[in-house]
Amino acid sequence: MDEKDATRDVTVAMQELKVNLSPDVFHRYAGHYYKCKQDFVCPDDGSSPVPYFLLCRAIELEIKARHLKRLTQREVKDKFRHHLLRAYEALDVQEQILSQNELAVLKTADELYIKTDLAYFDPVHALTAFSQFPDLDLLDTIAKKLISSGSTTWE
Repeated sequence: MDEKDATRDVTVAMQELKVNLSPDVFHRYAGHYYKCKQDFVCPDDGSSPVPYFLLCRAIELEIKARHLKRLTQREVKDKFRHHLLRAYEALDVQEQILSQNELAVLKTADELYIKTDLAYFDPVHALTAFSQFPDLDLLDTIAKKLISSGSTTWE
């Protein structure tokens, strides 16, 4: 290496860089699940738990996105698992934007979601025409409200 090449060698020392992408990605995925629910059309004339599941997953991811601003993914998973209501009630007060009626719907959805009743066939629900399920339109409103109030640096 001659003297001229030696002056062109540039080395930059940087400190460790940490970027927490989890809140943004969870918020983004919440929007994806919500969009899938909006696009869902039941292929037959029957009832389906699919739109309920999609909305609950969107709600779960959006709430967890907020917790991930302060906690690691492992901490969020261990603390909340798939408990929608527990995770919602652990949000900062200014992030708890649901009305009492919406909270009641979230509680009903939470009970079914935790037991995986929205993901797997349960003959009781089918035989009762899903009467134990929460109001789908109100559940949609809850998901939309939470996702819309969420923030991300990607948008």
